[in-house]
Amino acid sequence: MAIGLSAIVAVFVWQAGSLMVRLRVRAAAVVLVSDLRTVQARAIAERRPDRSHGLQFQVGSDRYLVVVHDGASVTLSQVRQLPAGVRTTYARFGGNTSTAALFGGTSLFGAPSGGGTVTLTGDRVRICVRLLPATGRIRVSQQGCP
Repeated sequence: MAIGLSAIVAVFVWQAGSLMVRLRVRAAAVVLVSDLRTVQARAIAERRPDRSHGLQFQVGSDRYLVVVHDGASVTLSQVRQLPAGVRTTYARFGGNTSTAALFGGTSLFGAPSGGGTVTLTGDRVRICVRLLPATGRIRVSQQGCP
């Protein structure tokens, strides 16, 4: 009887830990989407062709940077810390900086300099955030993550 109860308790503890990891990765994806939309809106509002707003990712890191590219200079405006146990395991975008999602002021619809994907991973949970190149739309998925 005691062994059976111990097994049931162990299953619940294991499931609770797995749920926490999923919630952390999902929360990180929600914040990431919000940050992408914010930098996109800033670029649209400014309408400066020589200036881009974006997010710079570091693969393997637990943070990403909110940056402003103004000509040849890059200004760091914020460091965004991911939740505990969540890391960026893949980041690839078109444009001059392959690990940065950048939005310039030249597009009426806020299209990025190039589409791409960011994969957030925590333990065995993976979520992909995809930025579409022509429109700047953002898709979140757990399927087909690189």
